[in-house]
Amino acid sequence: MDTSNWNRGWQLITHSLAVFQKYPLFIVPILMVWCIYAPTVLFLKYGFPWQHFDTAQTMAILFVVIFILSFAIVLSCDILLEMIKQMEDGEPSLRAALSRTFSKDLTSLLALAFAWGAIWFALTVIEALVSGRRKDDDNDQEFNARNAAETIANFGQFSLSRAFFEALQKGIRMVVFLILPAIAWENMNFIDATKKGLAVLRAHLAVFASGYALTYAAAAIAFLPPALLFTFGTSHHGQPPLFQVPDFLWACCIVYIGLAWSFCLYLEQMSMAELYLWHQKWERAFEVARLSTRPLPAFKDIEPPVLLVNVSNLFSQASR
Repeated sequence: MDTSNWNRGWQLITHSLAVFQKYPLFIVPILMVWCIYAPTVLFLKYGFPWQHFDTAQTMAILFVVIFILSFAIVLSCDILLEMIKQMEDGEPSLRAALSRTFSKDLTSLLALAFAWGAIWFALTVIEALVSGRRKDDDNDQEFNARNAAETIANFGQFSLSRAFFEALQKGIRMVVFLILPAIAWENMNFIDATKKGLAVLRAHLAVFASGYALTYAAAAIAFLPPALLFTFGTSHHGQPPLFQVPDFLWACCIVYIGLAWSFCLYLEQMSMAELYLWHQKWERAFEVARLSTRPLPAFKDIEPPVLLVNVSNLFSQASR
């Protein structure tokens, strides 16, 4: 069994954690998205009058909501990537990154968000058709701290179809995160950035897969505390919970879920951004070797990028 791809995937994760430890500010844009995501999901489940709309209208509303959420995520990740780029000149600035994102990347981000949102919407509809409509009990329809926590954590009964669609959604999301660096760092339009991101994916599919698996494991660890709370502190199949959880603890759980959700998206984006930089570094080494008639380097021969050291060389090919 070749462990080199797993080692490279692990390097992407450890470097991402090192950057987060140095710059915890990087999680702020994604955390701001969660502050939009959580109230939106709760309102749609407990406050929106779905009964007043027919099927076509419901589908249209669902698509608009998904598009807004997908745009908010790609916008926040683009801001994160802009702050990483600022490390080339000094300390990152959230305000400067926000300004730069809106001034040069907005059109490409809208196109990317629309494409991703369309796929997200299609998978959501297919999943609903495959899994069928779940009949909620009265307690699930009541708005309280426990149900709010379960809703925003997307906690529910395990099924193979549900696990499959969640895994597929995550894979597509990470492909989007692999396309974003071409927009943020190389000023490519949506079409060119998509081609570049998919080229990186095809060239390093095994490394992508290892990064996917490792971020999946990291998410499982991050969401283990609320999962245990949901499992033992809520009723299932008519069985009472093993212990009663006070509302203040559910409120703390909601805050924790927000931090865990944001951190997991940060880890996915950072691992894909570092894979993109690693590919850029390999391409430059490959071109230098080709022009000098030296043996062409393999990807495994190239050391991974270290964002906290010698950052200027990493972005030498990116246009400003």
